[in-house]
Amino acid sequence: IGDSAHAVTPSMGEGCNTAMESASKLADSILLIMKEKEIERCTSEVLSAAFCDYGLSRPKDTIPIQEKSAAASHMKKK
Repeated sequence: IGDSAHAVTPSMGEGCNTAMESASKLADSILLIMKEKEIERCTSEVLSAAFCDYGLSRPKDTIPIQEKSAAASHMKKK
């Protein structure tokens, strides 16, 4: 889901947090798929599957943070 998941109001201090969590979640997805397939090398097939799993799972974690950021940003404009 890329940088769009990490676009939050800087004053919340969540941009770096979500980016680090995303990196960790992607690494977890890669390792899980390698374990499930019982392989020791990360191939393009593994990466593709891991990115799909990661892309489907991350929005549920990042959308609430984005919504809080949007609400905080909207409140500051008034």
